[in-house]
Amino acid sequence: MSGPEQPWWARPGGAPLPGGTPQPGPRAPRPEWAPPPRQPSPSQQPRHHARPAPPPSRAPQPPSHPKPTPQPYGRRLHIGAAIAVAAVAVIGVGLWVWSRSDVAGTRLDVRQAEAGVAQILSDPINGYGANRIVAVACNDGKNPVVRTGATFTCAVEINDTLRRVIVEFTDDNGTYAVDGPR
Repeated sequence: MSGPEQPWWARPGGAPLPGGTPQPGPRAPRPEWAPPPRQPSPSQQPRHHARPAPPPSRAPQPPSHPKPTPQPYGRRLHIGAAIAVAAVAVIGVGLWVWSRSDVAGTRLDVRQAEAGVAQILSDPINGYGANRIVAVACNDGKNPVVRTGATFTCAVEINDTLRRVIVEFTDDNGTYAVDGPR
């Protein structure tokens, strides 16, 4: 079987072209390759400043998989929760810094403060001129934090009578004023 009786897949060369089998002979000429037209050199180009034309726009194509739209309630909930967490963190850090400021602040040596209070109470010219000061104990023996307006108390025994004296800081450098005995 070597003729039209054979199926097209069994014939050498495959199926015939429409209109019969090709005749041997000269082939149709192929078009020759031509180089692209030359662009004028930069010195020959016009001197105007025109913008190049934008590329042709493509028609938008529908997405292959549509994205689910997030629910606005869920997004708002997440944003609100994030803001609440940030606010709690800022407040917590602020309280911690504020509480540590007393610990890390400048402190006055309580022994020197006791000696200064005794001197002011006994000085007849610049102080209160107390006759006999036996003992002075300030701030329960703890060093007070120096801060303008902060106070501490001292227990003083003057002329065999126990009195209380209030000491107030007048600046942040440790300068203090001693109130009269009460």
